Amino acid sequence: MQHHQDADTPMPALHILGYLGLLPFLALSLLTFFPVPGFDALAMFQRYSAIILGFMAGVLWPVWSQRLSVWPLAVFAVSLPVLTFLAGFLPQAATLTVELLLFVALRLGERWFELDQQYHPAYLQLRKQLTAVVVACHAALLLFLQM
Repeated sequence: MQHHQDADTPMPALHILGYLGLLPFLALSLLTFFPVPGFDALAMFQRYSAIILGFMAGVLWPVWSQRLSVWPLAVFAVSLPVLTFLAGFLPQAATLTVELLLFVALRLGERWFELDQQYHPAYLQLRKQLTAVVVACHAALLLFLQM
């Protein structure tokens, strides 16, 4: 299947929205490194991370609903937000670790379930870039907590 981008393809909007979605990850990471009194940037980062993970898992639903065998992918998609919610009960470093691993698992799951093949190439590239930045933010915060 050949993908092409024409004037009706909303790729620029998806890119803008995707990159705007990174701003809270970046800003909250910086605010964790350089705290503002009375504002728990790390807790907000973890909340935002859980919300975005749930959103990204939810994006899988329209894709997997077109398949004959939906149960494995459905269980995978539903498990990610549940696991990130449960991770919120753990100490901060453990929560960050679980969230980092779940974002990696989401990307690997998209490959495992062959969803990458259904994505527009520009969207697939965007997903890889966004995931790399999100994982890097989690890793940076984990390193910061170890200091």
